[in-house]
Amino acid sequence: MAPAPSLRRKTLAISAAILLLLGAGSTTAGAVSSAPSSSNGSLLAGDPLQSKQWYLSWQDHPGSSATGSGASVGVIDTGVDASHPDLTAAYDSTTSRSFLSGGSCDGDAGCGDPGQDGAGHGTSVAGVIAAAADGHGTVGAAPGARIVSLKAGDRTGTFTADAVSQAIRYGADAHLSVLVMSFTVDPWFRYCDNAPADTPEERAQQKTDMEKVTSALRYAADRGVVLVAAAGNEAYDLDHGTSDPYSSGWSGQGERPVTEQCVTMPAQSDDVITVGAITNKGVRAGYSNIGSSIDIVTFGGEPPVEEPGNAVTRGQELGILTTASPGKLRQLGALNDDGSPRTDEVLSDCPSGQASCRYYWYQMGTSFAAPQVAAAAADLRSRGVSAGDVEKQLKASAAPIPCPSEKQALTCEPLTGGGNTWYGAGALRLPG
Repeated sequence: MAPAPSLRRKTLAISAAILLLLGAGSTTAGAVSSAPSSSNGSLLAGDPLQSKQWYLSWQDHPGSSATGSGASVGVIDTGVDASHPDLTAAYDSTTSRSFLSGGSCDGDAGCGDPGQDGAGHGTSVAGVIAAAADGHGTVGAAPGARIVSLKAGDRTGTFTADAVSQAIRYGADAHLSVLVMSFTVDPWFRYCDNAPADTPEERAQQKTDMEKVTSALRYAADRGVVLVAAAGNEAYDLDHGTSDPYSSGWSGQGERPVTEQCVTMPAQSDDVITVGAITNKGVRAGYSNIGSSIDIVTFGGEPPVEEPGNAVTRGQELGILTTASPGKLRQLGALNDDGSPRTDEVLSDCPSGQASCRYYWYQMGTSFAAPQVAAAAADLRSRGVSAGDVEKQLKASAAPIPCPSEKQALTCEPLTGGGNTWYGAGALRLPG
C-alpha cells in the first residue's frame, strides 16, 4: 500500500472530510446523514449505526450474531486494534501474529504487536467482517467469525513480499478458514520479467518476490484456505495496462513502461477470489480495477462530491461505515481532547459516557469490498461448505451485471464461460 496521497490509492482510505479538516490530501469519504438501510431482513434493535450499513443489503438477515460462527478469518493487513469494543470478542490474540521486522519497525513501538494498528486500515477491514452484534455501533457481515490479525503491513501501509508470504503460510499452517488481503504487494504495482526499462537487478528482485508470494498462495490453497483479495483502486486495466506510475521500487523517472504480461499481486493470482467494487446503484465504482481476474464484485463505497464553494452534492453516507482505531483518529487530529469527534465524518457510540466511546468512520475502496466477500466465505465455511466449493457457490449465486452499452475509458469485455472484465460473475449474493 502506498503511504501517501501522491502515490497509488491502494488500501488505506482516510475520510476525505477528515483530511480536508486537517489540511491534507484525500481519497475517500464519509458522512453522518442517513444512508439507505438494508433492503433485506430487519435491523437489530439497539445497533444504532446498522441503518447506515446499506452495503450489507446482499445478506438476507444482516446482523445475525450466528453468521460465520466457527469460522476463522485471517486479516493480512496493518494490524487490528484489539481494544476496539466491537472487535474484542472476535479477536483471537493467541493465534494472531506480526510478521514485521527490520526497517518496517523503525520508530514504531507497536510494530511487533498484531493487536495494534498504526495505519488504521486493518481495524476497518476487520470491522466489516466481524464487528460485534452487541447492541452498539456497527455490525459485521459475519459477527460470529473469529478474527486473526496477521500483521504484514507497516504503519506507512507498505507490504513486502517477505512479510506477506510468511503471513499466508502461517495462516495455512494455523488452519484458518479464510484469508483476506486488501493490499498490493510492494514495491511493485506491476510485477514483470520483461519490462523494457527495468534493470537486471530489478527484474531479479521481482522474480524472487513473485516466487515467494505465488508459492505461499498455492501452499495455502492446497491446504484448504479460501483466499480473498481486493482488485485495487487505480482504475487500471489489469489485462492491458502498458504503463505503471505506481511502483516505488522502480529506479527510473516518470511512468514505468510495462507489458501486458505483467501482473499485480495478489489480485491476479489464480488461487484467490478477486473482488472489485460497485456503487450503491450497482455499477462499477470509478476507482475499481478491471480485468479477467475479477471474480465477483460488491459494494465499495463512493467519495463525496463537492461543487465550487464547498457545496456537498453527494455526502459520505455512500461510503462504507466501519470500525475506526481511536489511536489513528487522534493521530489525524479528528478527535477533541475530551474524545468527541471534531467532524461529522467520524461517528461514535458512547454507552456510558466519553470513556466508553467506540468510533467509526466512512471508508471507500476495494479494500472494503473484499472483506464482505471474506465474510460470505466464512459463513459458507461455517455451514460446512468445503473450501474448494466456496468460490463456485459465490459465483453461481452472484447477480450478473452486463457491460455498459456506452463506450468507456476502460473497455468491458465478455469472459469465456460467462461474466465480464468489469464485474466478473456479478454482484455478491449470499447463497441460501
